[in-house]
Formats: sequence, C-alpha cells, structure tokens
Amino acid sequence: MWVLSWVPYGLILGASGWWFTVTLGFEIVLGLVGLALAGSEFAAAVKQRGWKGAPAAAWRAMRHGESVGATR
Repeated sequence: MWVLSWVPYGLILGASGWWFTVTLGFEIVLGLVGLALAGSEFAAAVKQRGWKGAPAAAWRAMRHGESVGATR
C-alpha cells in the first residue's frame, strides 16, 4: 500500500483544482495506512535482526511477498 501511495493518481486522471487536492489526500491516507499495517512487522524485524539487517528483510519481503518474519 505504501508503494501505491507514490502513484500520482491526480496527474494520471487529469484532475485539477479541488479534485487534485482530493487525490493528493487519498495518496497520503494510502501511504499512512500502508505504514501502519507494515509497522508491526518491521518492528519485529528490527528486534530480531537489529537495524543493520532490517532493511534487507523488508526488501526481501517486498520483493517476494512473504512476511518479514519469514525471511532469513
């Protein structure tokens, strides 16, 4: 979900004015929901692997679609 928040929906849909603001708000909400959903998984990866190993675990989880705890 966080990755989808970077898609410029307002520009793709040709929105302007008020609708552009609405699509921008949608992108922000989508990003925050994605971070909230992934936050607990990422916190578990930090506890298990430390800060040095957490980015690699998160990247593997995003690439392969498995949970952060399931990555090696």
